[in-house]
Amino acid sequence: MAELARLSIENNMSARARLVEIVYRDQDKAYDVFVGTTVPDDRRCAAQLEVAIATVLGLLPEQITMTVNTVEQAEVDLNFGIFERLLAQKIGSVPPIQ
Repeated sequence: MAELARLSIENNMSARARLVEIVYRDQDKAYDVFVGTTVPDDRRCAAQLEVAIATVLGLLPEQITMTVNTVEQAEVDLNFGIFERLLAQKIGSVPPIQ
């Protein structure tokens, strides 16, 4: 699931989009896929990617939920090579480094 989601994001969203987290909900047999980006237009791809991922995995489209969170470019410092960490931190899926 993770590799399929990563490849889907890399090939269909902007270069700034990153897979942040995947949560499996056992009671619903469903996946929540969280994506972080600095490009608001990346949200347009989410519905189509949900259907594509579900089809490849043999699931119903309702079993895949892709949430695209957008942060401002100024909030993410690209100069230090930690874009993914800062993006995940801003979205709240990882705690800040102390």
